[in-house]
Amino acid sequence: MKIVHAASELAPWVSVGHLADAVSGLTRELARLGHEVSVFLPGYRQVLADPRAVHAEPLFKHTLDLGEGRVTAETLKLPLSANLTLYFIRRDESFDRSFPYGPPGGEYEDSDTRFLIFCKAMVDALCRFETPVDVLHCHDWPTALAPLLLRVEERKRQITAAARTFLTVHNPAFQGIYPRHTFGLTNLPDEFFAQDGLEFFGQVNYLKGGMLFSDFLLTPSPTSAHEMLDPLHGFGLDGVLATRRDDLRGLLTGVDEAEWNPFYDRNLAAGFDARVPAGKAQCRAALQKGLGLDPAARSGAVIAAHLPIIAALGLGDPRELLPVLRDDTALVLMGPAAPTDFEAWRALVGARPGRIVLLENPQEDALHRALGGADFFLGTSRVEPSPHHAQRALRYGAIPVMPRTGGPADVVVDLDEQPERANGILFAPTTEGWREGLARALALQAETVLRDRIRAQGMKLDSTWARQAPAYAQLYQELV
Repeated sequence: MKIVHAASELAPWVSVGHLADAVSGLTRELARLGHEVSVFLPGYRQVLADPRAVHAEPLFKHTLDLGEGRVTAETLKLPLSANLTLYFIRRDESFDRSFPYGPPGGEYEDSDTRFLIFCKAMVDALCRFETPVDVLHCHDWPTALAPLLLRVEERKRQITAAARTFLTVHNPAFQGIYPRHTFGLTNLPDEFFAQDGLEFFGQVNYLKGGMLFSDFLLTPSPTSAHEMLDPLHGFGLDGVLATRRDDLRGLLTGVDEAEWNPFYDRNLAAGFDARVPAGKAQCRAALQKGLGLDPAARSGAVIAAHLPIIAALGLGDPRELLPVLRDDTALVLMGPAAPTDFEAWRALVGARPGRIVLLENPQEDALHRALGGADFFLGTSRVEPSPHHAQRALRYGAIPVMPRTGGPADVVVDLDEQPERANGILFAPTTEGWREGLARALALQAETVLRDRIRAQGMKLDSTWARQAPAYAQLYQELV
């Protein structure tokens, strides 16, 4: 099949979150399976500055309508490997900037225009390809308008550029909502600014447009596909999704084998996996030393095996955690978090030196080391559509302690519910559930034989893209 993916991130070129790894891993595996795969990516400054980009060749120049004006852009083509090609949409006025979306904690004021131009240029390129593609697969709000723009342009040109369009909603909390006047920049017929179109409480909602006008919708896990239909997890778009229920599928995302393999991971002090688990203890000792963790005696000695080290990502108010956070527990807290939460955690770190470490903006290598050395990975988000945090934690022997929601519910097997198959702990996505889950983890740490068995079962789970990608290919073939 001829498959095109469109995304605002792609590892290792530009990575802000899980989206980059998901698109990279899926497209590489689809290409390995023999499909002809392409990826469209904005030509950000850091992307075009990559030494590999010097080999990209100009393919198309675009003159695009943007409201009452016109703008120009360019498509560059870079073959990456057999069956895999990368296309950059270059427009320096839009993408030659320090950050992909905006400075930390913010968004560029013209984000509506930047990603609209990206979508329009990509659509023009698709319409100029020599042969139609079978699948256009878009990811999240920055590319969500492309399916609608494509169908409108196909009608104008009386062609078919893509047989079917897909949109994966990785995180419905981010929707691309902009003022009413943004709709004029789309050059779409007025009929599309309506309740059954892009209109959203008087504004324009890019993600809503993608949900309504893509042929099929995907989420990163089966459970999240059901959860997004309720108000808590739908972020105001649950009603829209309900109208597309029959076209909604949940397929598990995967782990990039090249990036997340503890046996070969150069970020770790020692390699390990389910077959050779001994290196986990060395990684634990290295994490303690590197971060100055010593909740037991502050003597510099390695923390005893029965004293837990917990890695956590994006915690909220620390007061919710304090009732069950013992003095002999080491906590490695990693951002992101709200600025007010950071202030609360800074105060707590100062009060508990050597027991709590705060990494406000951790780099990728820090996350690898934290998972490699931690006994547990604590998840606290009440909405977790993707299983990627749980999958990585399992792979790195950090037993997941996570809310029973979305992706985690599909990959974590709870100790109390299925003792023989257990690989972690699930709890209700509430404050009380969070405390109960952490208390269970602390109790498990003392039962070393049971703990090690659960850890080993988690590391044996195959969640790589080599296992997950065939389901995507099968779905494409069934629906095209």
